[in-house]
Amino acid sequence: MKFFNSAALRLSWEDYERVSVGMICRNAPSTLFTFYQRFPSMPAFEYALVRVTFLEMTRGFGRELAPEAWKDAKPQAIIFRLVDMIIANTMSVPTIGVIQLAMRIRMSKPKGAEPYIQFRSAVIDRAVELLSPKLEIPNAKESIRTAFQMLFAMATDEAWRRGIPFQTERKRELAGIYSNLIFKCLGLPPGKRDSKDLGAFNPFVSVFPEQLQFTYGITKYHLYEYARDVKASRKPYFRVETPEDVPILATRKEILRTEHPREPRKRTSAML
Repeated sequence: MKFFNSAALRLSWEDYERVSVGMICRNAPSTLFTFYQRFPSMPAFEYALVRVTFLEMTRGFGRELAPEAWKDAKPQAIIFRLVDMIIANTMSVPTIGVIQLAMRIRMSKPKGAEPYIQFRSAVIDRAVELLSPKLEIPNAKESIRTAFQMLFAMATDEAWRRGIPFQTERKRELAGIYSNLIFKCLGLPPGKRDSKDLGAFNPFVSVFPEQLQFTYGITKYHLYEYARDVKASRKPYFRVETPEDVPILATRKEILRTEHPREPRKRTSAML
């Protein structure tokens, strides 16, 4: 077990604030010296972990749901597989902790969670590509996109509230609930699952081969620059579009005013 595996497993069971470099090295097993030879800092390591995890998940998803392999499948079969894969990669070891880490990073440094957002976009885009030619409903593409955005939101919320990996039986139960909900959203009759698919809840990333850091060009020098860019990223600018938005923006201005109070002016004229 090396650094990425060690950190991902720790994050699956413990809060990210409690996972230290020392813990990661003990589980690896390795040394602090080796860790800092490869990563400039703990935040840079976290950004690298998020990046490697979701780049690898995106690649695995592309292989699993290649259009040529699913072009003749029924829409119900495609939905079952998509739901299984979303559950597997949201509620299982070792990815559940990395997703929660990415979401926390995104709250203040959006660029650090971009690989996670790109993974979600890749899944939704492939769902649209596979399902839209098979549906006869108005605005099929938009309906599919909305349904799977909703699915990601529900699965992520469920994982966030639990905080640790899910039992297999609970994942099976949620797969049935979520699949039926997608069928209703897309106007499809319920489908019958292939018994061979039951329990297919393995995430794309079960272990992290150490060469992944180099496969994706994440060198120590690259991480210096990447960590600097992530730290410099900020939340999006709030644009006022209607008069009702003005009071919302005023709360931001109030915060800035109290954050940097005006210093009293110095008197420049002599007292008479």
